[in-house]
Amino acid sequence: MKKILLMAVSAVFVFSSCDSFLDSENYTQANTGNFPAAPSDLNSELAALYGVMNQYANDPLQTPWFVPNIMSDDLNGGGGTGDVESHAVSHLMSNKDALYSTAWHCTYVGIARANAIIASVDAFDWTGKEDTRNQLLGEAYFMRGLFYLWGSQFWGDIPAYWAAAAPDPCPQVNAEEVIYPHILADFVSAANLMKHGATTKGDGHATKGAAEGYLARAYMFYQGFYKKAGELATANLADVELPEQEGVSGALTKAQVVSYLEDAINNGGYSLVEDFRQLWQYTNELSAPDYAFVSDLVADGKYWAGNGNPEEMFQVQFGNMASWNGTIGMGFTNMTSLYCSLRCDDDGAGHENGGPETMPFGQGWGQGTVNANLWDDWSDADPRKKATILDAPNELSGFVFTTSCSEDAGYYNKKLIAVTCSESSWTDHTQAYTWWGVYRKNNSDKANNNGNSFQGDHFNDIILLRLADVMLMHSELTGTPTYMNKVRARVGLPETTYSWQNIKNERRFELAGEGLRFNDLRRWSGIDGGESCEAAKALDRQAGSRVNYTGTWTTIKHGSSGWAKRYAETNGFLPIPPGQIRTIDNPDVLKQNKGWGDDVNDWNMSGTPVYI
Repeated sequence: MKKILLMAVSAVFVFSSCDSFLDSENYTQANTGNFPAAPSDLNSELAALYGVMNQYANDPLQTPWFVPNIMSDDLNGGGGTGDVESHAVSHLMSNKDALYSTAWHCTYVGIARANAIIASVDAFDWTGKEDTRNQLLGEAYFMRGLFYLWGSQFWGDIPAYWAAAAPDPCPQVNAEEVIYPHILADFVSAANLMKHGATTKGDGHATKGAAEGYLARAYMFYQGFYKKAGELATANLADVELPEQEGVSGALTKAQVVSYLEDAINNGGYSLVEDFRQLWQYTNELSAPDYAFVSDLVADGKYWAGNGNPEEMFQVQFGNMASWNGTIGMGFTNMTSLYCSLRCDDDGAGHENGGPETMPFGQGWGQGTVNANLWDDWSDADPRKKATILDAPNELSGFVFTTSCSEDAGYYNKKLIAVTCSESSWTDHTQAYTWWGVYRKNNSDKANNNGNSFQGDHFNDIILLRLADVMLMHSELTGTPTYMNKVRARVGLPETTYSWQNIKNERRFELAGEGLRFNDLRRWSGIDGGESCEAAKALDRQAGSRVNYTGTWTTIKHGSSGWAKRYAETNGFLPIPPGQIRTIDNPDVLKQNKGWGDDVNDWNMSGTPVYI
C-alpha cells in the first residue's frame, strides 16, 4: 500500500501579465520581475502550475472531471433537496452568476502559469542538461494544452493567447479554427520533447505517454464535434495544420495520432491492472477483508493497486494539507469523493448511512448518483457493472433513503465513493472515520488539518487518463478490435468485433463514472446536431427514470424544457460567468454563449425540481 503523497504544490509565484478578467491578482511577492532567477526556480513554477488542479478541486462543482460527469446521461445531480447547484449542472441549467466563476479563474491562472514557463525556460543556459530542459518544457506545454482543452470544452470560443503576457483586450477567438490547432500543437510538442521514463510514472507529473493519450483525446473531440466526422475509423479526416512551435513539424494526420497511441501503449511502461476492482480504493487492505464483494481477491492476497498504479497515466493527487482556509484549502483532499458518498442525514426514524451497517462505504453529500438507466442498460454478465455501481439498497443492509435525498435511485459510483473500514470511528467523524484516516493514524499520527476525517480524509487520486482509455481510443480510430478486446479480456468478457456501436458501448461501460461520457456523446453527435442528435436523445432518456425523493419513489423530470432542448440550445457548452461579461462590457471582446442569455428563457433554475 502506498503512503499518502505529500505534494508541495503551493502557489509560490505569479505572473500578473494578464488583463483584468483573466488573471490580475498577485498571489505572492514573487513576480516576473524577480522570478525565476535561476533554472531551479522553474521547478517551483511547475509545482504551482500543477497546483492549479488542486485549486479546481476545492469545489467539485467547478471541476473538469465532476461537472461533465453529472452533465452526462449516466449520473444524476443528486444531493439534498437544497442542492440547487448540482441539480442545475445536471439539468444543463444555472442557478447563480458565479456557478462557474472558479472554473473560469482556475483555467486562466493555469494558462498564465504555463505560458510564463514556456516563455522563460530559455533565459538560462541548459548546456549538458538538455533533457531536463526538454522535460520541463514538455510538461508546461502539456499543461497549457490541458487547460485550453478544459476551457474550450466548457465554454467553446474563449479568450486565448500563447505569449508570456496577454494582450489588452484579450478577445474570444474561434475554438475550431484557432484554439484546437494550438491545443493539438501543445500536446505534440509535449510528446516530442519528453522521453519515456524521464519522470516517475504516477508521481503527479505529465509524461510522454500522457501527452500522447491527451493528443488523441483532443484530436478525436475536434474531428468528431467540430468537423462532424461521425465514425472516426471510417471517416476521411483532413490533416490539421498546426501553428509553429518547438517540437511541432507540419500538419497532424490521423496516422500520426494512431502512431502516438501505439507508442504510449507499447513503450510508455504502463499496463492494465490485473483485476478491474483493484483500480478502486474499496479493495484497500484495511477495508477489503470485511467486504464480501472482493473476498476472492482477499483470498488471493490481492488488494488495491494504489495511487499512481501502472494503469494510471495522469491524475490529480492530494496530500494531508487540507483546510477550510487558503487559496487551495480543501483542494488538498479529494472533495469529489465526499460529494459522491452515501447521502447524510437520516430517514426520519433515526437511521443514517455511513456507519458499520453500510461498511465499507462512507457518508457524504450524495451527489453524482448513478442514473437508473445505466444500471438497467448494463448486462449483469459484465463484471464491471457491480464493480462500478453500488446497488446500495440491495448490497448494504443498513442503507436508507434520507428525508433530504433527491435524484437518488440508490445507485452510487464505487469509483469515487468514500470508503471506511472496521477500525473506523463511527460515532466521532472528526477522528479516523475513513479508511484513509485509520491508515494515516496508524502510520503517521498526524491529524487531518481540517480536524474532520469525514470531510477531509480522502486521498484517492482523481484518475484523468488511464491505459484502458488509450486502448479504446486506438480501437475507435483504427476500427480494429485488438485493444478493445484486451480491455474486455481483463474482466473475462469474450472477444468481439469492431463496430461503432460496440466501441461506444465499451467506452460507456469501461469508463463509466469517470467524467468522459458527456464529451464522448458530444463528439459522436457533432456540433449543432439539434434535438435529434445522439447526445440530446441520450440525455433526454433521463426523463422518467426512477428516483427517490425524500424517501418516496417517483420519477425524474427536467427542471424546465427538457434535456434534449437544453442540449440543442447550448451544444453542451456552459455559461460564461456573467460577472466576467459585465466587467468587460464589450460584446466584441466577450459575449455570452448561445442558450444562456436573452435568446432563451429556460436556463434559470431558481429552486429544486419537485418530483412528487
